[in-house]
Amino acid sequence: MRFTEVKACHATLVVTLSLLAGAWAQDPGKKEIGQVRTELIFGTSGSVAGLGRVTPLGDTEQSQLRKVAKLAKFKTFVTVGSVKQSILAGYKSWASPIKNSEAIMVTFQPQARVVDKKLRLDIEYWQKKKMALRWDRVFEVGKIVYLIGPEWRDGNLIIKVELVDLKDK
Repeated sequence: MRFTEVKACHATLVVTLSLLAGAWAQDPGKKEIGQVRTELIFGTSGSVAGLGRVTPLGDTEQSQLRKVAKLAKFKTFVTVGSVKQSILAGYKSWASPIKNSEAIMVTFQPQARVVDKKLRLDIEYWQKKKMALRWDRVFEVGKIVYLIGPEWRDGNLIIKVELVDLKDK
């Protein structure tokens, strides 16, 4: 190969790689389409002393949760962690409601916009890097949805989800 041919080949390779990098940076799947708040609640009749920093739920919310048959027996409901997370158009978004912990994770993946302020999301609950539960629900901006999670320690986990924001199309 001649020197000029090598230079031309090198220039073509640089241009191709630059175009590919630009396409990746402009990936429409990475576009933020909204935000979701996830709160991890623990219901128990036992002690919550070993859980670290927790916040008791208000009386109204506790009585609302006790109306659910599976949760009626619990005397105490506390928030174990909370996080606000972006929802990406074409990718799974990972949320860690317990700060700096990967023991319990929740994922959100949009499936379809139902109407202007409603979005269908696939939600997965992951515990110790294994998917344990999955829900497919429609969420409306500003409306809270409680997802009954698994039994945990001497109680039950509840995932509280609120679609905080949904950007216009």
